Amino acid sequence: MGLQSFEALTDYRLHGTLHSGALSSTKAAEPQHQDITTQEGAPVKQSFPISREQLTTIAYRAGHIMRDHFTHFGMARDVKGDKTPVTLADTLINTMFIERVREIAPHIDVVGEEESCRKESPWQLVVDPVDGTFPFTWGMPVATFMAALLFEGVPVIGVIYDPFTDRMFSAERGKGAHMNGRSLRVSQAATRGERPIVGYVSWPDSPYNVLKVMHYLEERGITSINLCSIGYIEVAVATGELAGTVFPGTAHHDTAPGHIIVDEAGGRVTDVHGKLLTYEGGKIAGHVMSNGRIHELLMEALAACNP
Repeated sequence: MGLQSFEALTDYRLHGTLHSGALSSTKAAEPQHQDITTQEGAPVKQSFPISREQLTTIAYRAGHIMRDHFTHFGMARDVKGDKTPVTLADTLINTMFIERVREIAPHIDVVGEEESCRKESPWQLVVDPVDGTFPFTWGMPVATFMAALLFEGVPVIGVIYDPFTDRMFSAERGKGAHMNGRSLRVSQAATRGERPIVGYVSWPDSPYNVLKVMHYLEERGITSINLCSIGYIEVAVATGELAGTVFPGTAHHDTAPGHIIVDEAGGRVTDVHGKLLTYEGGKIAGHVMSNGRIHELLMEALAACNP
């Protein structure tokens, strides 16, 4: 169950499935032992270098910074080379995250959207300090903090925090997905009468013709919505409010946190080609997350719109 045996992790890497049965300080806690595997396939007793509780504690601190810097209009921002905005909150949270992680796990690899602290390690933390920076800078409270712990490219813990409604979404491999302690489950919506909704984020020159994909889906009874925050969309799939999401982004921090949350909520996650989604390379081929019931339709739409 979870990353608790060689067979379980092998099943995940082959088929993308793993079947499942507050610390007040960010200081190092007792290690959480799990049976995981080496790259050679040998089962070993290993411990997580940072716990879900410690990550949620950091997420609450990040949310405090987000709220402190949130204004209704005219938020100061810079524009990065990819034409996306970056705010003081982004950089402060990213720096704070690295500092807190270094107190707990000095040797773990940390990759952030705005700043990284690289180490040679099978363990990696990825972080998006403010996901949904566009609406955040517009004075719209649709933004989240996102982080995930990966072991050899497989997400094992994910945290997404909405500081404006104080909703903490988290998951640990084999232990389910939760929002503020409440178990999450994906929806069963699939037919036109059930009005399934699919979230997406798109931008000029984004790959995979996502807007065309949404038009294809709408012709088949799917409602589409762009919230400009992929973290919000991912947790909405996990809660059952949305039936799926198609996302063309290639960065690990945009996908890995929601990947494990949706997976542990009973959903299905692949890249845009329907392949197992792992994070061992520098980039991923987008993602498709769903309740499982509409996954093949989403793949059909991507194939039809990207010949």
